[in-house]
Amino acid sequence: MRDAAESTWMWPAAGFWLGLVSFLLPVGCGRAGEQAAGEVLHSLDQGKVVGTKSTMEALGRALAAYSVDRGGYPQGTSLQQASAALVPVFLPSAVTVDAWGNNFVYESAGPSFTLTSLGADGRAGTADDLVMTDGHFTQLPSPGAL
Repeated sequence: MRDAAESTWMWPAAGFWLGLVSFLLPVGCGRAGEQAAGEVLHSLDQGKVVGTKSTMEALGRALAAYSVDRGGYPQGTSLQQASAALVPVFLPSAVTVDAWGNNFVYESAGPSFTLTSLGADGRAGTADDLVMTDGHFTQLPSPGAL
């Protein structure tokens, strides 16, 4: 029977396998493998966009419900601050990071809010950012930005 340490060693993180495939596929299969690896990575990023967009929509609904109930959005400059006001009445649990592991950027002075995911590159103000203002997306990444 294997012990826990042996089992952990046998199953490295999924990121390891993704890195290995993205290296070996192009090397072992030439141009076709390179294209396939690119398509796999693009699909993974598209999935992260869909997941992050869904999370932001849920946060937007919670913020809208809070605004109706309290006459404005939670004020502050971080989603951690806003989550304290939303959980558990308007949001079951705090969600403060996007699908890439980046903290959401939240800003509100009360009558309006902006919620931003920094996207795959983790930098503000780039083409892969997802930006929501008052519950509506004002920027979504174009497929070429990923």
